[in-house]
Amino acid sequence: MITIPTLLKSRLLAGGLIVAAVAAAAAPPALAQTPATPPAPVVAPGEFGICATCHEVTPGARPSLGPNLFGLGGRKAGSLADYDYSAAMKAAGVTWSAETLQAFTLDPNKVVPGNKMDYPGAEAAAAKAIVDYLLALKG
Repeated sequence: MITIPTLLKSRLLAGGLIVAAVAAAAAPPALAQTPATPPAPVVAPGEFGICATCHEVTPGARPSLGPNLFGLGGRKAGSLADYDYSAAMKAAGVTWSAETLQAFTLDPNKVVPGNKMDYPGAEAAAAKAIVDYLLALKG
């Protein structure tokens, strides 16, 4: 035997399910899952042009005149096995972060005296653009 409260409860549940189904069907398309768009490629700033004459920036690229800078953020200075760093760079004890890269890009010889990079340093705005670019190069 069905009691009135049981009947009322089942109708309310059924009605609630219908309301939920209608609400879900009427949801705006923005709530629906869309395929992820690939990230925009990282574009080198013009200031990086002088660096690009000696450094590669693609994953797995062999070093050219200087070491490959791909994945530089968080790397210990002088640590790539396939590049012959100066003794000063190997012994620097620097880990490349936004701060250390900024200082090095502004004045390489002040941060790592005796390094073999022939680069006098950049102005502050150019150094920031270069550092931001280098830190975006990661796999």
